[in-house]
Amino acid sequence: MNFQVLNLRVFRSGGNGDLYVGHRSDTRDAVVVKFLREFHLPHSRKAFAREVRLLGRKLHGIVPLLGSDSTADRPFYVMPYLKGGSLSQYAGRLTGIQLRAVAADLARTLANLHAANDLHGDFKPDNILLTEQGELQVADPLGNGSLVTILFSENRGGTPGYMAPEIAAGASISRPGDVYSYGATLCQMLTGHVPQQGQWLDPKSRAFGNTPEICEIISVCCHADPNNRPSMQEVLRMLSGTDWAVIQAERKQRREFATAAGVVGVLLLLGAALSS
Repeated sequence: MNFQVLNLRVFRSGGNGDLYVGHRSDTRDAVVVKFLREFHLPHSRKAFAREVRLLGRKLHGIVPLLGSDSTADRPFYVMPYLKGGSLSQYAGRLTGIQLRAVAADLARTLANLHAANDLHGDFKPDNILLTEQGELQVADPLGNGSLVTILFSENRGGTPGYMAPEIAAGASISRPGDVYSYGATLCQMLTGHVPQQGQWLDPKSRAFGNTPEICEIISVCCHADPNNRPSMQEVLRMLSGTDWAVIQAERKQRREFATAAGVVGVLLLLGAALSS
């Protein structure tokens, strides 16, 4: 790291990290330094190193990494101080147009993250920060950002209310798990209510007539069966106007084609074996 952080002062505490705010020695810009609290636990150090690696990929929509040391006695990393606060302060206060813009922006960020073979693991409004210009930046992958965050191991984590049921039951974090958390996040932004674990997240039955497509996306993203949730790319298609029924029909067609191709492959192998 080619700069120091000066005038560190306590900012807040997270799930397994303590955050301090200070200023860069070179630019004087405000920054946040996150120190791993459970630095004596090997699995916490491994999870923290994963977080540093993910932030260091500089994916669009993910809080950028300014510096880090994962091998220090107490590992830490540095990120910009985002003055806009968290997205949760706007829950229930967005217009239909604003909500659709937020939904699309976050869907692109998660789609890019999944395309890079990475996962978030603790997607929620408290972990979505805003710049002064109103740009959304996703922070705290793998659940290090809230006092209510649960970090089970390097592969399991999340926050009650936003966790998919299979992850709450002990499964590892996954793309479908992130999709569920995305749906729960949209539900909070639409209704203004923090989701509760085990709650049926389907706002279609309520009076949100000006956002039917958002209600549909929440419903399918929060399906109890992870196999019946869309991918984030499919969510983007839904936001562009494609019906979920159309996407499901395409999925079925691909499965049938794959099954037929497999049968043909087996028959060809069997024929080759019999003729030899």
